Amino acid sequence: MKLFISWTFGSLSAVGWQQMGIMAPVIIIGTMVALFLQKPLNILLLGKNYAGGLGISVPRLRLWIILATAILAGTSTAFTGPIAFIGITMPHIARGLFHTLNHRVILPASLLCGSVTLLICDIISQLPGMQGTLPINAVTALFGAPVIVWIIAHNKG
Repeated sequence: MKLFISWTFGSLSAVGWQQMGIMAPVIIIGTMVALFLQKPLNILLLGKNYAGGLGISVPRLRLWIILATAILAGTSTAFTGPIAFIGITMPHIARGLFHTLNHRVILPASLLCGSVTLLICDIISQLPGMQGTLPINAVTALFGAPVIVWIIAHNKG
């Protein structure tokens, strides 16, 4: 029961080397699929009709996007629990840092920003001198909620 409660709060502490042996190959495959889709995603930025005119099968591309996203999100959630705000905010942070819509930059940058931010949040949640550990969702919410508010305010007008 304690492990389930820890999972529902989102925790990196339950992921050991045995779990990494299962998780890493699946994450690598999902990442490879996502990286393979960089060029078609850039073409899709021009519009569905233009992408179709350039020979991109938009329904097939959308299927591959959903598949890669499901593999990556499902695997990480299965092992760490639902960790809020990282997946939704980091592409926006990466886009703001690198000032580009190019997926060849945004995908790796999002991966790096998300990893670093999650590790920082995990370190903060386990600071020495505290009686216990904070749920990592509490810490990610402190970083993520203001970003979401900024995104909403910035895109409103």
